[in-house]
Formats: sequence, structure tokens, C-alpha cells
Amino acid sequence: MAAERKQTPVQYLAQYSPGAAEAFQTLRKAVLDSGPLDHHTCELITLGAFATARNEGPFKVHAERLLKEGVAVEALRQAVLVTFAATTTFSGVVSALRWIDDLTSKT
Repeated sequence: MAAERKQTPVQYLAQYSPGAAEAFQTLRKAVLDSGPLDHHTCELITLGAFATARNEGPFKVHAERLLKEGVAVEALRQAVLVTFAATTTFSGVVSALRWIDDLTSKT
């Protein structure tokens, strides 16, 4: 039996509030399109924010997406390290680096 794919948070939200899910996606697109930063740079910033918040699930979703898009694992690690001593603690940085290792050890 094939493993059932887990819903994304937006898909889950849409079950209960399709309008809220659509509004979230519209807001996210507007923010990403609002300035000169390219998609990968925005995603790397998001990755750093998830590392700072110690939010493993979304961190791994965005990290995996970046890896699949061909972004070098070293770029992901730098995005985490940039947060070190500015917004993220030592243990938070180490945790996020381990999350990256979790993803890259699967390949």
C-alpha cells in the first residue's frame, strides 16, 4: 500500500475555511512579489526565520523545497548560521543544522 501524502497546512486550513486559505496564499504571493529579492533569497530568509522560531516542520518543508529546486545545501546552512547570535541561540542553530542533515541524509 502506498503511503498517503500528508496535507500541507494550507490544504488543511482550506477544509475549514477556504477563504482564509486563499487569503493566506494571496498575501504570501503579494509579499514575495513586492520587492527585488528573488524567490530563493526569500525562501532562505524564511528558513532563517523558522530556525529562529525553532519550528522544525515548516523549516523542513521549505528546506526540502529549496533542495529540490537545486539550491546548494551550503546555502541552507548559511541561512541558518546568519541568524547565529543575532536572533538564534547556539542550540537553535545546532538544531536547525541537524534538521538539514536529516533531510540530506535521506538522499
